Amino acid sequence: MTGSPRPLPALQRVFPELYYGWVISIASSLLSFVCVGIGFYGMTVLLDGLSRADGATRSSVSAATALYFVITAVVGSVVGRLVDRLGARGFIGVGALVMGVGLLLVGSVAQDGRLYTAYAVMSIGFAMCGGVPNSAIVTRWFVHYRARAMTFTHTGVSIGGIVLVPLATWLIQARGLAEATRWLAALLVGVALPVTVFALRSDPRRYGLEPDGGRTPAVENPLLSREAQARHWRPRELLRTRTFWTLALAFASILFCQQAMLLHQLAFLREPLGAHGAALAVSTAAFGSAAARLVIGGIFADRVEKRRLGVALFLVQAVALVAYTIAPRPWLLFPIALVFGFTIGNIYLLQALLAGELFGQVSFGTAFGLLQLITALCGALGPLALGLLFDALGGYAAGLRILAGIAVFAAAVLWSVRPPAAAPSPQVTG
Repeated sequence: MTGSPRPLPALQRVFPELYYGWVISIASSLLSFVCVGIGFYGMTVLLDGLSRADGATRSSVSAATALYFVITAVVGSVVGRLVDRLGARGFIGVGALVMGVGLLLVGSVAQDGRLYTAYAVMSIGFAMCGGVPNSAIVTRWFVHYRARAMTFTHTGVSIGGIVLVPLATWLIQARGLAEATRWLAALLVGVALPVTVFALRSDPRRYGLEPDGGRTPAVENPLLSREAQARHWRPRELLRTRTFWTLALAFASILFCQQAMLLHQLAFLREPLGAHGAALAVSTAAFGSAAARLVIGGIFADRVEKRRLGVALFLVQAVALVAYTIAPRPWLLFPIALVFGFTIGNIYLLQALLAGELFGQVSFGTAFGLLQLITALCGALGPLALGLLFDALGGYAAGLRILAGIAVFAAAVLWSVRPPAAAPSPQVTG
């Protein structure tokens, strides 16, 4: 990079001794709170609200929701490549505006029936301001302390689910769908745009800073060296590596299991625990996800081999799935839900961390976008597969045991992941 470093935002003056990357991490957490809190967790509330509105059926809203996640995955893979070339900040700002417009369109669905158009617009915005660009920014600012920094970002996702789901539910019940989506759009844009403009910055080197603030740990990881992190990967080069496909198979398999249980968890637990008990168990799993991510991501993930940590989490999830089916007392389902929750957030976190570790900073958006395209689509099939198994086998027990076997398979595949054998062709990047 040539020329004088750009000045940091005025926000840096508030904490002049603090490495600005931590401000980036907190800013990214706020973006995740509104963008992912509404764009992921909020979809459940919108599905219920739209299904109750005139002019939309549950089947049509469910189909639109499925389309929403497919478009998000496809557009996210394109956004990832563009983020590597152009930076993520502009995409996040524009994406928040587009997503806000989509929310306003969703609120008018009951009047004019633009269901698929509204969800398509909202999904494009979500892809531009969601997980891929946010993770790409944090990956640029951190290398050796990336897990700790990204934990803050992902914690914003959990808090978004905890806070915004009940808020959106209350707004729809108290004010109606149209007014609720206006308030949600205002919250989204009102948080995302100021954070993007006044706090977010795409690359530390443009401001005369090094990743991690120049700090390095006592024990170096060769995959996190400056040379390895600066590799440039074209999409075709990525797709020709065994590393990429092994990583994709491992996370596609475990997210197939995880998404299946997440969406069927309430229905499965309702029979032994009742409606209120089942809801409490689901909340217990959500609490376990947030708490374990803070502990594992904030303390351990930067200090241990991430592949081994992932294998352990996959196996814990397999054990939890089996335990659900053999619990001798209903009250035992609560600690089992807590243990299952321990794995949820950390598995999503490790997917991003391993993509950054194996394919570097410069091409993170490309690698993570393509990886999410595959794993998100496979994850979306999990709930459908478990539903079909429920119908075919007369209950959830056999299906959950099959999912546990798939989780063990995913752990074995992840254990076999190795770094790319050869560096790609060199390319000068700006």
